[in-house]
Amino acid sequence: MATKALKTEISAEDRQFNRNKWLFGVSGIGRDMSYQLIASFLLTYIQFGMTLNIAQFTTISLLIGVVGRVWDAINDPMMGAIIEGSHMKFGKFRPWILIGAVLTGTIIILMFNIQTFSNGWNFVIYMAIMYLLWETSFTMNDIGYWSMLASLSSKKEQRNQATMLTVVFAGVGAFAAQGGISFLYPGNVLGAFRWISVGVAVIFMVMQIVMVLFVKERPRGLMEVNEKVSLKKMWQTIKNNDQILWMTLSMLFYNIGSSLLVGLAYNLYYLEIGYDGNAIVFIAIFGVFNILAQVFYPMIVKKLGRKKLQLISIIVACVGYLGVALLGWVDWMPFNLITLSIFGVLVFVGQSMFYMASIINMTNCVEYNDYKHGERNEAVVSTLRPFMAKFADALKYGIVTLVLVVSMVYGLSQNISTIEAQKGYFDRMSYDQQVEYLGAINYYLHVGDPIVSIDPETGEETVTEIDISAEWLNEQLANDPVLSGRQISGDYLAAIGDVAIMEKTDNGEIFVTWVKDYKDGDLEEGKTYIFMLKGEANGVEFNVANNYFRDKGDLSKRLWIRAAVTVVPVVFLLAAWLVQHRKFIIDEDYYDMMMTEINNRDGVTSDSSVEEAAIEAVEATSSETTE
Repeated sequence: MATKALKTEISAEDRQFNRNKWLFGVSGIGRDMSYQLIASFLLTYIQFGMTLNIAQFTTISLLIGVVGRVWDAINDPMMGAIIEGSHMKFGKFRPWILIGAVLTGTIIILMFNIQTFSNGWNFVIYMAIMYLLWETSFTMNDIGYWSMLASLSSKKEQRNQATMLTVVFAGVGAFAAQGGISFLYPGNVLGAFRWISVGVAVIFMVMQIVMVLFVKERPRGLMEVNEKVSLKKMWQTIKNNDQILWMTLSMLFYNIGSSLLVGLAYNLYYLEIGYDGNAIVFIAIFGVFNILAQVFYPMIVKKLGRKKLQLISIIVACVGYLGVALLGWVDWMPFNLITLSIFGVLVFVGQSMFYMASIINMTNCVEYNDYKHGERNEAVVSTLRPFMAKFADALKYGIVTLVLVVSMVYGLSQNISTIEAQKGYFDRMSYDQQVEYLGAINYYLHVGDPIVSIDPETGEETVTEIDISAEWLNEQLANDPVLSGRQISGDYLAAIGDVAIMEKTDNGEIFVTWVKDYKDGDLEEGKTYIFMLKGEANGVEFNVANNYFRDKGDLSKRLWIRAAVTVVPVVFLLAAWLVQHRKFIIDEDYYDMMMTEINNRDGVTSDSSVEEAAIEAVEATSSETTE
């Protein structure tokens, strides 16, 4: 009877775990969508949507990358200690997950929807403040979320199942964000990001709220409940856990290497292929193969083991990077969407497999801490994962900023951000404001045109060149009563002239004229007019961004971007693998040994018939779940 009762109890516990793992994993979709919006697209939004000079762009990048990480150094450990010492009735992790989600979603909406501070240094200050607020609130959610993953179960099979599902659904969220955002924003950066931010924030908050309400935490042990956690104890835990330190270093290298391709991917794509929404094809292929890699990970790792799988996955990723590096330099390897996708699959599948194994390794450091020091401290051990990821993100920001500025690709991209920003202004103007704006723009577009005079007696034409200095033109633009505050530089004025003015109707857009050819009377009152950067005019396809970005990208700019997204990542990925290969000792056998020692120490004997029955019940439930 006792054995039967124990089986029933264990089965009920496992059934609860099965519900928990699905609800917990699915909730990661919204989390990763919101994280990708900031981590992958904030710099893209700034580069291609805002007209900032090099000093302003460098400042905001450093504020996000350096100041944000200094705040991380304080915020992450502090939040880990707060969560570890929490004793709320609602749970140890769930309150912080919920509060962090609601705050983060609200801040994301404010970041992209308040346009009052959208110019120059005002934008730099506003975005820096909003980023630090986002960082604080997301850390609250992030540490609570990943700490809760480790607490869902201490059984190896269940831990692997929960981790796999969490990473798979996080990949789904990353894929949805990368594909959807990259498809929607080209040609309408400001407008697209306003609506995208609202959609992503709502999805994030709803999914996290559902998870918090319906996922149950395991009861905390008596020792853990009575434990008082201080910052001093937290640092001692981290310092004394050599395996988490090595994993932190390895994952730091991995995150820098794997994020560079994402950080500069759109610059690479726009320079080599063009400024359009077709990158969604590449993202879709990446998403499908990335998810497949995660789904088949348990089967592959069971056959190969984590160490061997990590070696193979790094080799696959490096081959993919080599292929991307060679594209376009020879006729039989052209740079197009197909070839980029083929080698991209190798990169992302390899990185995904390595990351999955690494997350398992890092999560197992919780048991290592229990094995060595008799304390699990999930939140303390888990604090280093988000901290390391964000610190790597800071280094990525520094590298990306350096590459864009030194290669002069950022200066070239200001052609795109100028016309994108002007579209944002023009589309929201009233009819009278549009007429006034176009008149002012046209004056400066043609103020430097040569003057052609005809001698009335001889009929000979005389062309007089007008020498307009860049300093004079920029001073006039800055002081013009109509254009002042719109961040228009004379260096990028020509790009505005090639933008199409379209009449917006119920049946679509009708071409009216080019901005440079505008004349009084071209716009009729009562109709709606917008700017278009790419589309069709009089039966001919046009793309202003391509004319002023892709077509002006010289060999030097292309080499800088290509090296930054291929050679540098390979170096960091190899370093990540080497650290784990030589220093990380918790393989499958070592983990089993730790769990045996922990169970024996806690008084769980292996020769008990009751224990054997319990193990059989757990194994049966685990196999059914796997099938």
